[in-house]
Amino acid sequence: MSWKTINRMLGLASINENFRQQLQRDPRAILEAYGFELTPEELEALCAYASLPFPQFCQRLMEDFARDETIQ
Repeated sequence: MSWKTINRMLGLASINENFRQQLQRDPRAILEAYGFELTPEELEALCAYASLPFPQFCQRLMEDFARDETIQ
């Protein structure tokens, strides 16, 4: 998952409480509805993190998906 995707998703979740709640209840449905394209592995991880409190959810995304990407 790219920094751009993570930033877009978490930015939207930060300002849109409905999106954030749905992201943690049913990540597959809300991400599809908003046009996020993720691999099956990324979706599986998001679903696994969904029950975490939002700050920990964000931290796990950053740790697991953005650590190897370089900022351009």
